[in-house]
Amino acid sequence: MSRRASIFDRLALKERVAINQQMKSLGALSNEFRQIDEMRQKLDEMARDQAPSDGVQNAGSLRAAAQLNFQIRVQLETASNRSEHLAEELQHMRQRIAQSDRRREKSTKKADALRAKARNDRDAKREDDEASRRRNQPR
Repeated sequence: MSRRASIFDRLALKERVAINQQMKSLGALSNEFRQIDEMRQKLDEMARDQAPSDGVQNAGSLRAAAQLNFQIRVQLETASNRSEHLAEELQHMRQRIAQSDRRREKSTKKADALRAKARNDRDAKREDDEASRRRNQPR
């Protein structure tokens, strides 16, 4: 029985290692998500600040402003898409961590149950042996 229990202990340990690796990945993804979100917010502010002024402007300055505004919008769209993708990836990573944790708990409980059963079996056998020795002893 202890061999089966050790197998479940190893499975629990393997899940714990996987959880640790996933937590490191989750931290990196969270950090990247935060950076992308900050960049997206800055681009959004820049896009709002690109409103044309009320002064006299020539065609060249209008064209340059329009091109800059277009580039800001493209980068803003890219950052928004990346942010959405990272949010989904973070959600999936959290789900995988939760699943791994449930598997680890299940393996740990199974190993504990096997050890308890083996301990109970040993105790029952010892009690039976002691009872049979007492019956067989001459008085």
